[in-house]
Amino acid sequence: MAHDVYLSYDEKDLETALNVCETLESNGLKCWMKNRDVDDDNRVRAIIKAIKQTRVLLLIHSKNSKSSKFINNEVNEAFDADKSFLVYYIDESKLEGGLEYFLKTKPSVNAYPNPEEKNDILIKLTKNLVKKQKRQDGSIKNIINKNKKAVAIGVIALVVLVAAVGFMMFNGNGTTSSEPVNVGDFKIKITDFDMDDVTKQNLGWNYSYSVIGTISPTPEGQSGLKIVVDFYDQTGKLVDTTETPFEDAKISGSGYLFGSLGYESKDISYVEVQLIDGDNIIIAQDDAQR
Repeated sequence: MAHDVYLSYDEKDLETALNVCETLESNGLKCWMKNRDVDDDNRVRAIIKAIKQTRVLLLIHSKNSKSSKFINNEVNEAFDADKSFLVYYIDESKLEGGLEYFLKTKPSVNAYPNPEEKNDILIKLTKNLVKKQKRQDGSIKNIINKNKKAVAIGVIALVVLVAAVGFMMFNGNGTTSSEPVNVGDFKIKITDFDMDDVTKQNLGWNYSYSVIGTISPTPEGQSGLKIVVDFYDQTGKLVDTTETPFEDAKISGSGYLFGSLGYESKDISYVEVQLIDGDNIIIAQDDAQR
């Protein structure tokens, strides 16, 4: 059965992991811990299965975990499975090596030195990431990956059908021109997320935020695509959402202006960008933190 959060931690940080687990589960999030939930004689097999079934991998980062080969393996497994990540810092140690490569742009909570004061942020960020991953798990890409055999059969059947129709039309001296149906995999990448301008208003200041990035390959001949940007503040609260039809997206530098926001404070620190089709299915997404 799927769970919301896989807790990745070094055994020396078990007490902290238990406290984090209790905090999340008391707020409706189901967690998985290797010291509590292994139900297989093969521990490694159980861990891999748990990572594949989770929504979010929450790394409890410390001087202990950053040198752990097991932690690196768990993060790599979750990255390959396209999971969401949250880094929970419990001391002053920084990400290094492979962990830095995979996690430096991921959402984080600096819980040192008073973790209890950061519980609200931890809960809100984790819930947001779980919600995001649920949407992603329903995307075309993941449906295809989870049903490769059925998709392969469908593709073969479609190819045969198209060939038969083409043959009949050719023999009947008919011609046709239709746009090919493309369920390909687009990649969306945020290249710039920043506060661009500050202006004085009657009742205070106004801060302008912009999110710029690339989409590859460029969607062509696709109708109904839209770019949705969720803006979050430092507490993990969703502040606002912008929605732009892809054909109306402005070119900015070497990419597209995914979305912009004018806001009364400078606390916007995290964004999620999704490319969504006409059926409201997420076909590509990325996130960034400033």
